[in-house]
Amino acid sequence: MALYFYKGKSLNGEEISGILNSESKHSVARRIKTQGLVPIKIKEINENSLSYIIRVLFKRASSRDLSVFCRQFGAMLDAGVSVLESLSFIARQTKNRNLHSIYTDICWQLKCGYSLADALRNYPYVFSDVFVSMIEAGEASGNLGAILKTLSDYYSNVSMRHEKVKNSMTYPVLLGLISFGVVNFLTIHVLPVYANMFASYGVKLPIATQMLIWINSHMLQIVLTSLTLFLISLSVILKCTKSEESAYKLDKLKLSIPFIGPLITKNEACKIIRVLNILIASGIPILKALDIASNTAKNRFIKREVQKIKIGLKQGDNLSGLLSYKVFPQIMVKMIAIGEESGTLEDMLDKVAAIYENDVDIMLERMMSLVEPVIIIILTVIISFIVISVILPMFEIYNLF
Repeated sequence: MALYFYKGKSLNGEEISGILNSESKHSVARRIKTQGLVPIKIKEINENSLSYIIRVLFKRASSRDLSVFCRQFGAMLDAGVSVLESLSFIARQTKNRNLHSIYTDICWQLKCGYSLADALRNYPYVFSDVFVSMIEAGEASGNLGAILKTLSDYYSNVSMRHEKVKNSMTYPVLLGLISFGVVNFLTIHVLPVYANMFASYGVKLPIATQMLIWINSHMLQIVLTSLTLFLISLSVILKCTKSEESAYKLDKLKLSIPFIGPLITKNEACKIIRVLNILIASGIPILKALDIASNTAKNRFIKREVQKIKIGLKQGDNLSGLLSYKVFPQIMVKMIAIGEESGTLEDMLDKVAAIYENDVDIMLERMMSLVEPVIIIILTVIISFIVISVILPMFEIYNLF
């Protein structure tokens, strides 16, 4: 299966375009012909192409957008409005042009006989596997309104956590930018004036001042060299990530970094448990739920460890006995084991996810609280170095008189 962009004309001359998930161009053409369209353009989307990456970056929906979408959609369904009418209303009132286009195309696909899950599946950069699977389960069980409420709560929590990180980074970033401007002003406008003055008096410059003058005179070369080294390093890392084994080793190495590694591990673990809880609560079988949950993991080492659990479950082992301590904390595993034994796995997964989500929030807050003083210390050292470099030659001038 691959994604195809299509453009077609209806009998009344209206141009309609969208994306379909299909086996080939011929199957796409057949599908849009049966829906009363004359195919004009059908093109396979290369998911590794620059155009697709740009589409993903600029046209994907935020967690907040998805939360609002699910909340509005669920509320209208609970009020007795049909799926198509609800989506049409959401498409009309949304201010986001990209989302308006996507919702409109989904409405058209629903009119043509597609299920809601199949229509959403054509936009993987907006609706994840977790989202589509839950919608599919909701359609099958007739419980779509409740599923949408669960999804709304989930994406709302994700959005709140993202906002916390953004807000905590606002002051350090602003402080860094202002300080960078001050340092640039001192080195570009103030330092040359003093350097010329010291030279006119024949003052022997201290090493610190000589270093600062050299840095100032070679600033362009330093910036270009640093940028080149950064781009080379980035290209090497990207090349490594294309190889599955190299990417696996790189992701495993990330987990051994002090402070960062434990945060990544705990964040991925609680995200997998939360998604697993949501999917099982929606009536999705545990094997399929694990498969989807493993795909939410961005770290390949953790993803591979979760996929091992699926193999063990197929062989008849218990979930808790398969959870690796390399990924899942020991207390988390024991709580899940209690849930399995007592027949309350769904509730226990919910409690475990809530506990560790709170732990991750606390760890993030602690790390963010350390960023500000570290930036202040670094900037204090830099500005002190500049000030000392300017003041020291002044003492030499005073000694001359």
